[in-house]
Amino acid sequence: AMKELGSSLRKLSRNRLKVLLDDFELNNITELYEQLGLGERLAPIVARVLVKAPRDGLAGSDSMEPISIAGTQGMVVSYGRCCHPIPGDSVMGYLSAGRGVVIHRDICGNLSEFRKQPSKWIAVNWEQDIDQEFSVEINVEAINKPGALAEVAAIIGDAGSNIEQVSLDEQHGENVDLIFTTLVRDRTHLSNVIRGIRRMSGVSRVTRTCT
Repeated sequence: AMKELGSSLRKLSRNRLKVLLDDFELNNITELYEQLGLGERLAPIVARVLVKAPRDGLAGSDSMEPISIAGTQGMVVSYGRCCHPIPGDSVMGYLSAGRGVVIHRDICGNLSEFRKQPSKWIAVNWEQDIDQEFSVEINVEAINKPGALAEVAAIIGDAGSNIEQVSLDEQHGENVDLIFTTLVRDRTHLSNVIRGIRRMSGVSRVTRTCT
């Protein structure tokens, strides 16, 4: 991980390593290696802190440039199923043992719990022109009539989006909630999908869900 950043442990001063260990509340570098081996810390993140942190200290990610999500070489990156982040969303990264960096939307309902461990948060942003599709969940409230689900699915397909999953949720009188998990490229693509659904007769509300 250090080599990918053009450095190595041999090139670092003892003071830099000492500041890192103090910041992580570790007694020695062996304890750091143990945490890396157990997945409690990620080697690329630690390497980046050592190489790019200011000389007068290492604490806090505010002094470091955000990591580009699509450029996190050597890291395992996943996306929170609770909030389904997509390019264009304001996001944060959470260091999770076994899952690497988990990306969450800033408005995710789970943030209050995660913020109890601020040392595990890192600043992240989206790279430009990401050639990838991301899952997003849409709640469509429509008249409960034969073919309603198929009509919405057709609109989603016409917008160039594939449906991963669909389910029927609560019923409100004559209306029913249709929950679609679909693939989009970014917020612009999602907006096109939602705009197409809102034009349908019988649809009263379309929202993007987030826990």
